[in-house]
Amino acid sequence: MSVRIGMITVGQSPRVDVVPDMREILGPAVAIVERGALDGLDGATIASLAPRPGQEMLVTRLAGGGSVFVAKDHVVARVQACVDALEGAGVEVNVLLCTGAFPPFRASRPLVEPQQVLLGVLRGLVCPGRLGVLTPSVPHVPQTEARWRADGFDPLVIPLSPYEESDPAAVSRAADALHAGGAGVVVMDCIGFRRKTRAELQHRLGVPVLVANLLVARVVAEIAGL
Repeated sequence: MSVRIGMITVGQSPRVDVVPDMREILGPAVAIVERGALDGLDGATIASLAPRPGQEMLVTRLAGGGSVFVAKDHVVARVQACVDALEGAGVEVNVLLCTGAFPPFRASRPLVEPQQVLLGVLRGLVCPGRLGVLTPSVPHVPQTEARWRADGFDPLVIPLSPYEESDPAAVSRAADALHAGGAGVVVMDCIGFRRKTRAELQHRLGVPVLVANLLVARVVAEIAGL
């Protein structure tokens, strides 16, 4: 029988941008069941979830391919509902498709949170230079910097949207800023970043670059015994 793995986005499912790359790592003996915190919501309802001043923001993908900013506070309960639904559907492991830091979720089966995976790997890694962090937008920079500092790092936070990865100029600007700031390892701090951008940055910088969704997929494969 296939191993059933739940994947939960804070936006809308399916996440055709990242789940196929994760499936390549997980292999054929996997049935992936996707849910989204914004599934079934109309545009007006989604707009009502936008962050207000002082609220922590998340950026995520809609089913039509566009992106949207939402307040983290507005989606936590919706993510919990997805966890509950997927556990009820019989998944063995749930995966949160977001690198944001969240309050503890209620779970009766393993739930993998990418931010905690990234923290564990980086705390076990010794590299020269600063920690380079790619964050999805300029407005994200202050909150991302504060979060990584609170976790004990001296981050060099550079904005690059995962939804503009096809723009060579944007990737080039981010690479130049990371190089100028002395990044010795780079974490792509959004689940939407792709393998192709990792390859470009590694080519330009010559340092390790961590893609959150691929790293998480490898951890899930280990947990699920794949």
